[in-house]
Amino acid sequence: MNLALGTTNKAKVQAAEACWNFGEVRGFKTESGVNDQPFGHDETRQGAINRAVNAASCFPEAAGLGLEGGVAEMVDGLYICNWGALTVPGFKEPFTASGASIRLPDELAVPLREGQELGPLMQEFSSQKNIRQHDGAVGFFTNGRITRAQMFEHIVELLIGQWKYEKNK
Repeated sequence: MNLALGTTNKAKVQAAEACWNFGEVRGFKTESGVNDQPFGHDETRQGAINRAVNAASCFPEAAGLGLEGGVAEMVDGLYICNWGALTVPGFKEPFTASGASIRLPDELAVPLREGQELGPLMQEFSSQKNIRQHDGAVGFFTNGRITRAQMFEHIVELLIGQWKYEKNK
């Protein structure tokens, strides 16, 4: 089965291609239907679902994959959060999964709470161009031990695992 990915972001495409061995993977520029900087788990998850649905409509009879990064407020500060959604023909509901979270420094949390977007803030903070296309915030703050692509690979594997489980029931 082919896969329509709801983004052309290099890190997310790399994650999908590393995990999806059931057919062709094609990335499409799709809308998330949520804020440019999703805030909270619910909004970030909904963005992933919307991207999966929108991507699937671009590639007939393909599964749709949406991967969305956001931020979520916790008791001790603001964390990155990441969600994925997989729509598969023949299944009513999308499969969803979340990934790694890591606390952001206060110097990033404050402007994020004021409505700024993490990607541009990280580019300025890290002095790395297009950081969201490569290691991302998670890669920067883990000193490269976990890259953005690796983080999304885990989410894609969780989604594939759920689909295969349901398919084989």
